[in-house]
Amino acid sequence: MPVVGQYCLVDLERTRHAKVVRHGSDDGTPFGSSGRARLKILNHPGGDAGYALLEAGHPVGEPRIRDHVHTRHDETFVVLEGQYEVRLGNEIVAAGAGDYVFVPRGTPHTYRNAGPLPARVLNIITPPDGIELLAELATLAGSGADEDALAELHVRHAALLVSPLPDW
Repeated sequence: MPVVGQYCLVDLERTRHAKVVRHGSDDGTPFGSSGRARLKILNHPGGDAGYALLEAGHPVGEPRIRDHVHTRHDETFVVLEGQYEVRLGNEIVAAGAGDYVFVPRGTPHTYRNAGPLPARVLNIITPPDGIELLAELATLAGSGADEDALAELHVRHAALLVSPLPDW
């Protein structure tokens, strides 16, 4: 049975069995504003339990994500390949392959591939319904949604846009 949030427009299928995700596989539902993220595992037994795992590959300088704050969700970034910069409030931290960056709810943040080559990151979101924002962003990708529509979308999913696109 698909997991569909109060406002989510995309059916999200729970992972209901043991699963091995192979390194570099392109399987999974496309997510995010670029469509480069792929939902790999959705462990959502109900309520706030469980997590979502997404894997994404980014060209140099991407993704171009506005600084934002999740009021209900925590995120952890695990760098699989390459070099990322993660902005946490006013601090920018470098994270290379094997590094983890935990972003607790309430922390303004964004990230980008800061290296000279394409990079890959694993994103862990708890509780798992936090992926509904990414699902809707994927449906808006390339639609030219205006600022008010993006702000309203974030509010519906317990997130806030906090500043313009960063000038890295």
